[in-house]
Amino acid sequence: MNDKNDLRPGDVVSVRFGGVLRHYGVVTWGGRVVSNNGRYGGVVTQSVAAFARGRPVINHGPGDSAGDFLATERARRRIGHDYHLTGSNCVHFVRHAHGRKPTVTQVARGTFEAFRDMLGPKRHR
Repeated sequence: MNDKNDLRPGDVVSVRFGGVLRHYGVVTWGGRVVSNNGRYGGVVTQSVAAFARGRPVINHGPGDSAGDFLATERARRRIGHDYHLTGSNCVHFVRHAHGRKPTVTQVARGTFEAFRDMLGPKRHR
């Protein structure tokens, strides 16, 4: 695992899970990682050790954003938002935090969900 001192706010980090998949998060101030985590049902903040859960952490660097402060603030504002495998997962979360536009798949999924909600029977939550 990377030393906590090697990680800077705004860095994108990941850990391997399920063999070939990766879980991504954004490093914030104080050595914390914010990620959209299906295990916890949404966006959470964790220590680096809790994020890693004993697995090696890969630092992908600062992403494509204009500034670390903006990326960390966007990430922190999402804490508590829900997880959705195809509509709001850890990759979508990291892209949003770094100000990157949604992918074509994200736009298509959002459009589908909106039409389904408008045309389908009312669902109770």
